[in-house]
Amino acid sequence: MPHEFDVDESELRSLEITDEERIERFKRAGYGGNVSDALYNLGVDDTILAQEFAPLEAGMVLCGRALPVKLHSQVLESEDDDPLQDQLEEGEVHPQRRMMETVAEMDDGSVLCFDCGGDMQPAQFGELSCNLAYQQGCRGMVVAGNMRDTQYVLEMDDFPAYSLGTTPNYYGGWIITEVNEPIYLPGHLTHYVEVHPGDFLFGDRDGVQVIPEVLVDEVLLRVEETHEKEEDERDRIREGMTVEEVYDEFGVL
Repeated sequence: MPHEFDVDESELRSLEITDEERIERFKRAGYGGNVSDALYNLGVDDTILAQEFAPLEAGMVLCGRALPVKLHSQVLESEDDDPLQDQLEEGEVHPQRRMMETVAEMDDGSVLCFDCGGDMQPAQFGELSCNLAYQQGCRGMVVAGNMRDTQYVLEMDDFPAYSLGTTPNYYGGWIITEVNEPIYLPGHLTHYVEVHPGDFLFGDRDGVQVIPEVLVDEVLLRVEETHEKEEDERDRIREGMTVEEVYDEFGVL
């Protein structure tokens, strides 16, 4: 079911900008706290992903339009059992290629979001796939599973990636079953968080959050307003305000 929130949609502000501009503005003014506060004040408190999602490198800031993908492991009965190869020989499009074509069709600024169905056996994504996705306009990823080739992913130009773990193992393999359809990812305050096509992701060292599609621009504008206000408060506190002056003027911080 779609995300729910406590505000009249007619009151929500929108911006005539590209997703790459949204990403730039979120990264300039946003951090986990002011994104979370903006969502909470709009009645959304169930879109924070599980704390187990970790960036490949501290300091990575993830932001962009969700491209949900669902996949699961394949159990092969023998070394010669390869249903994907059978499909290719019958002229069908490989599921991973279909996913990459979807990335290419979207506006630049997408974030791949993988629902791996709780499977932690293989690495579901590696560096060459990351490079291909990046060249088609993808600007990061969230994997509810494992990544590999991470030393080379870290050499890429600004490709933030969050996952539940890493492993060199691919053996056993996996198959993509759905592309650009709603998925579930493990949640922090809720067991699962729904991720719909068109939602936005924001992640930093405090964690990853989903911003429902209809709220993206309203959240961005509130984040920027908070950033400007807090910059002023921060400067004045550093200039030597007393505790009494701070709480009299700003209230609870």
